[in-house]
This record gives sequence, C-alpha cells and structure tokens, in this order.
Amino acid sequence: MQLANMLTPTLDDARASMPSFAFDPFDPWTVTFQAGLECAGLSGRRVYEVGVGSGTNVLFMLRDCAASLVLGSDLDPRLPVLAQQVVTEVAPGLADRFRPIQGSVSLVNGPAARAEVPLADVVVACLPQVPDPEDTMYARFRGAQLPTAAGAGPRVDDHVAHYYPWAEFNDHPFNAVGLGLIEALLSQVRAYAPRAEVVLNLAGRIGRDSLLRLLRAHHYRPEELASRIVRQDESTDISFFRALEAAMRGTGGEKDFACEFYADPEGRTPLSARAAGELLDADPTAPVYHEICVLRGHPCD
Repeated sequence: MQLANMLTPTLDDARASMPSFAFDPFDPWTVTFQAGLECAGLSGRRVYEVGVGSGTNVLFMLRDCAASLVLGSDLDPRLPVLAQQVVTEVAPGLADRFRPIQGSVSLVNGPAARAEVPLADVVVACLPQVPDPEDTMYARFRGAQLPTAAGAGPRVDDHVAHYYPWAEFNDHPFNAVGLGLIEALLSQVRAYAPRAEVVLNLAGRIGRDSLLRLLRAHHYRPEELASRIVRQDESTDISFFRALEAAMRGTGGEKDFACEFYADPEGRTPLSARAAGELLDADPTAPVYHEICVLRGHPCD
C-alpha cells in the first residue's frame, strides 16, 4: 500500500483528465494484480503492459519488482500520456525506464506495439471478460436463453473496463465463454513473442478450469501467482453467465463448465450464476462474490 499512498496526490491532481476506468491503486483488483506481479520474477526483465491505465502498475513493476524496462499501451489514447506524467512526477528517477506507446492501441495491434512486443520477456494484462450488453450478437443469445431478462442498462462511464465487443472476437473458440478478448491477446503474443511469459489478472466467474484450459490451449503452462475473493462489481451485468448456464443445461457440457460465485467473502458458500443473478436482481447491493486470480503462463515451446 505504500505505492498507493505515494500516488494519491498525483492522481487527485490529474482527476479531471483521468477516465474513471484507469486503475485505482486501492482497488482490490489492482492490489491482487500487484501481489501477483511481485511473485512473477520481473527483476531485470523487459515488460510490456497491455492496458497501461494510470501507470500504477508501471511504477510498481519498476520500483518494487525491479523490471529493467516497462512499455505500455492502452485502448484509450489519453492513458499512456497520463501514465508517463504520473511516473515522471512520482518517481522521476525511473522515468527513463518507462516507454509508453502513444495513441489508441487494441491489444498489441499497430506498428509501434508490434515492433516492441517481440522484445518483451513478459506481457502483462488485465482485460474485460464480459460481453458488452449492447452487442447485437450477445443480445440475441441472452434473449434466447433468458427471455424475461432485462436488456442493457444505462451506459456507465467506465463501460470499456467492464465489457468487450463479443461479436468482434467470435472467431476465437473461447469467446463462447467470455474469454475471446483474452484469447486474441494470447494468440497475438504467441505469434509475435513466442518465448515471452504472460501474466494475466483474471476473474474466476467463468470457473478456474476454463481459465487454465485457455492457457493450455495456447501452449502455456499455467501457474497461480496470487488470488483473492472480491465483491461482484455493481456496474458489471452478470446475465451472460446466467445465459451460459442455461445454454449448457441438459447438454452434458455442464460437467466441464461451471460458473463460480459465492455468498460470502471467504468463498465457503458457492452460488450458481443463476442464484447470484437472482440475488442481485432483488438487490444490486446483495453480497455476491467471486474470485480473481493472477495466472502466469510459461510458454511450452
């Protein structure tokens, strides 16, 4: 938490220009991600962060993990600029070890990102795993499985941090369980940097087995670095997971797939996605929890 305390004044000063989906250093997702990064053996290594946010993780990897160089890009073109400003103001002695990729970069697409990623020892990311409720393909799927479910709610400011465009990644098999964006990243990293490790901050709502299968399918040996049970974010609609459960029912596929929610912060009382959704329908502030875990993928070949 020491780094978070150092960052607070700088982030407060930059609040007017910082979008709300940039990482909050006190957020449990960020705290868990950094616990995993601390165990990832980044000392002396070159790291590329997909989704650089406010630069909170950049500072952590440079100062606490002793990475030799961190590069970072983001879908929002304001964030690499902000991250560079934060690193320069908070730790000017480290600024020359951070190289932001300017502009809007989706995953590692674009010439600047593709030039740098092959040089990375490690690629780190925390990406959305829930289809956008406004996505037409997802709306049809939800309507077929949950005909009485409400449609998409009001679009929140940090919409991009919670959801990804489902139809755009439908050529990736794991898109069927909400992992299309992450699978696309893994495919790109395997293509451009086949020897690089990946470190991913992932929600376990889809079930840990699905996350492990994804890594193994792309020839990574998975290793858990950190985990924590957190409260379900009120801003993220979980009807996708209810629809998946409904689609699997009676197919035999439910033996290999199970959503994982909990009624308590210790994870002692499992909930199905249907039960979790019904609790949240009745009260959006109901105590519903899920695991987040930081997984490292070691390239197998």
